[in-house]
Amino acid sequence: MPLTTRARVLGCPVDVVDMDAAVRRLVELAEGPVPPEAAIVVTLNPEILMRARREPDFLAILESAPLIVPDGVGVVRALRRRGYREAVRVGGADLVEAYLAHAQRLGHRVALVGARDGVAQRAAAALRNTYPSLDVVADGGDPTAATALRVGAQAPRLVAAAFGAGRQERFLRDHLRTMRARLGIGVGGTLDYLAGTARRAPAPVRSAGLEWLWRLGLEPSRWRRQLVLPQFWFLERREMRR
Repeated sequence: MPLTTRARVLGCPVDVVDMDAAVRRLVELAEGPVPPEAAIVVTLNPEILMRARREPDFLAILESAPLIVPDGVGVVRALRRRGYREAVRVGGADLVEAYLAHAQRLGHRVALVGARDGVAQRAAAALRNTYPSLDVVADGGDPTAATALRVGAQAPRLVAAAFGAGRQERFLRDHLRTMRARLGIGVGGTLDYLAGTARRAPAPVRSAGLEWLWRLGLEPSRWRRQLVLPQFWFLERREMRR
């Protein structure tokens, strides 16, 4: 499926793209020149979409993003209701892992930034075991200019930032050029999965669109964040009726 269609759900942009096309786009961005503006890849789920509706500067990041993948079954179903029958979920963790084999082959340096103390370093060590020739560096610092300067000294092609939705994308917006990277992607809990400090939902659970429920069971404190899901459901269907 070529990446040719940018749709909108509740006023937010999202690309109708499958995994193969998304990975091709990542490689294209990483292989290209350093862009004049920060090239930020966004993994859009209903929580992030609702945040963008509340925060205009965050919505502006989405509007300028060269790739926004539908990472969330709610977004995929919304796209299908709008006539994009071919829409499929492109999970952020799966997208990063699919790209890494290409990064190893092409010699792209990948920087893992953020997460809790030691997680980025553990994730990098795990990736070196899986991809022995992968050029991967790690920095567990906060989303600050000092962290960006340290990462910039490594001159990565891609920065995977794990500071939570909103913070990670703003960090990339403000500091990607300092880090001398071609592009950045906000990866949320992906570094925890790679490091083995968190468990991913089994494949059948992910296929059924219930990964959010799995994560809620493991982290009950997430219920506050997921209060936006009924609101998303109501507003999305109201938009469809209109």
